[in-house]
Amino acid sequence: MMFYALLLLLWLMLLAWLVQSALSNPGLSTITWGVWQFEMKTATLVAIVLLACLSFYFIVRFLHYIYDIRANAKALQHHLTQSRARRSLHQGLVQLTEGHFEKAEKILTENAELSETPLLNYLAAARAAHQQMAYERRDQLLQKAINADAKANLSVGLTQADMQLTGGQLEQAYATLHRLYDLSPKHPYVLKLLARVLYQQANWEELINLLPDLIKLNVLKEADLSRIQSAVLAAMFKKYVKAKDLTTLQELWRKLPSAIRENPEALVLYTQALTKLGDDIEAANLVSQALNKQWHEGLAEVYGQIRHHSLANAIQQAEKWAENQASNPTVQLLLARLYNQQKLTGEARKYYEASLSQVPNSKAYLEFAELLESVRENELAQRYYRAGLRQAVKES
Repeated sequence: MMFYALLLLLWLMLLAWLVQSALSNPGLSTITWGVWQFEMKTATLVAIVLLACLSFYFIVRFLHYIYDIRANAKALQHHLTQSRARRSLHQGLVQLTEGHFEKAEKILTENAELSETPLLNYLAAARAAHQQMAYERRDQLLQKAINADAKANLSVGLTQADMQLTGGQLEQAYATLHRLYDLSPKHPYVLKLLARVLYQQANWEELINLLPDLIKLNVLKEADLSRIQSAVLAAMFKKYVKAKDLTTLQELWRKLPSAIRENPEALVLYTQALTKLGDDIEAANLVSQALNKQWHEGLAEVYGQIRHHSLANAIQQAEKWAENQASNPTVQLLLARLYNQQKLTGEARKYYEASLSQVPNSKAYLEFAELLESVRENELAQRYYRAGLRQAVKES
C-alpha cells in the first residue's frame, strides 16, 4: 500500500513540474502531418495530451465496469440456479423420506442437471421410482446417475443391486452383482449382497467358492455366516452322498479353509456324510480328535451313531470324556448307543434311562424301545414308542 502511495506522489510531482515548465516557457510547438502543419503553444499541447490520457483511462475503466456487470450477473444467475437446485434436492429427499414417492421423483429430477451433485438427485429419484415399482424408469435414472459421474459406477451398481434384491428381481440382481464382482472382487458390500442372492437362489456351487472371502473379510454377522455356511455344506455334502462320490467329497473338504474345517458344526455335517458313504474310520478319527480338543454336543451325537470297527476302543474313549461330565445327558446317550452296538444290554439300558430322564429325545426313545423289545419287555417298549412319537411331534 505504501508503494502505491509513493508512486502516486511521484507522478503528481512530475505532472506539476511539467505544468510549471509549460507555463514558464510558453513557446510554440509545431506538429507536421503530411501537408498539414499545426502550431500551438506548448502549454496547450501538454493539456491536450493529458486530456487524451485521462479520456483513455476513463474509457478503459468504463468498459471494465460494463464487463464486471455482465460477469456479476452471470455469477448471480449461477448462484440462483444452484440455490434452486439445492432446494429441490432438499425438498425431494424430504418427500422421499415421508413416502411421497411420485412427488419426490418429480422434484428430484426437474433440476438434477443444474445441481452441483446430480448423482445424488438421480440416485434418490431412482429409489423413489423403485418404491413405485417403476423398475424400468428406475434403471433409466440410474443410468443417468452413471452418466453424471462415471467414477460412481460401483456405488450406482450397488444401489441398483440392493433395490433389485429387495424387489425380488433375483436374476437381475445376480447379473448386476456379477458385473460389480468383476470390478471389485474384495468389496465387502458386493460380497454381502452376492451371498444373499446366491443363498436365495440355492446356488450352492458358486456360494461355496465365496465362503473363504466372506470369512476372511468378516462380511456377515456370525449368525448369518453360520446359517449360510451350514446350508451350503449340507447341500454340497448331500449332493455327493446321493452320487456316492466319496472322493469328490473328501477333495471338497480339503479345499475348504481351515476356519471351516475346524468349525464343529461343519465337522458334524462332514462326518455325517462320511458315515453315509461308509467311511466310518475317517469319521471316527475326525470326531475323536475334535472332541479331545473341545467338547461339542453335535459331534458326540455323531460319534454315538458311527459303526465303530473297534467298539471296545470307542467305549474306552467315551468313558474318558465322561470322567468330568458323568451326568451330561449327551455323554450318557453316547455310552448307551455304544453299549447297545456291543450288545451289552444292561449297560445300554442304564445309560438310556439316565439320559432320557434328563432330556427327551425322539431317536433315543425309538432306540431304547427296540432294545426293550429285544429282551421281550414289550409293554415297556410300547410305552417308550408312544413317548418317542409324542416327542417327534414336538420336535417337528
